[in-house]
Amino acid sequence: MDFEKPFQPAEYRRRIQDVKRRMEEAGFDLLICQDPANMCWLTGYDAWSFYTPQVVLLHLKSDTPIWIGRLVDVNGARATTDLPAENIINFSDDRLHHVELHPYDEVSEIIKSRGWGSDRIGVELDAHFYTARAHQHLVNGLPNAKFSDSRGLVNWARLVKSDAELVYMREAGRIVSHTMRQA
Repeated sequence: MDFEKPFQPAEYRRRIQDVKRRMEEAGFDLLICQDPANMCWLTGYDAWSFYTPQVVLLHLKSDTPIWIGRLVDVNGARATTDLPAENIINFSDDRLHHVELHPYDEVSEIIKSRGWGSDRIGVELDAHFYTARAHQHLVNGLPNAKFSDSRGLVNWARLVKSDAELVYMREAGRIVSHTMRQA
């Protein structure tokens, strides 16, 4: 089954460059996105799995984001994004609902394995499914990193609409207007 992606790869590249510029201005080397809308906006990832730990990592020195989530969601990431296979990573499912372990322990290890363990890291502290426990495991797993709230960095980037986004918005407006005239 083919999934028709709503935007071309160039649109995602434009978004990533804009967010990286904003990251640099805010003093972040690495952004950890947990907000499902922001993960989708940056990569196209679209799945009904927001209620479990999942992240998109965006580093200033990397052109391509990294998606990390459950094994069962890997096919969704493959279908809805143009991320290369090596940038779609699953954590061990036995970490879900574990008393001591957490998926963010593995997220921390992935970050360290790329040499980013001492970076200035922005996290979306206001994301609904980024729990205090997740944050605690991330901070404990990356003791040399400097964490700060990214304060809606991606959300603010999303406010400025591209031509491709405006096409969808105008079509939605036509549909709603037509529906209201028929009501």
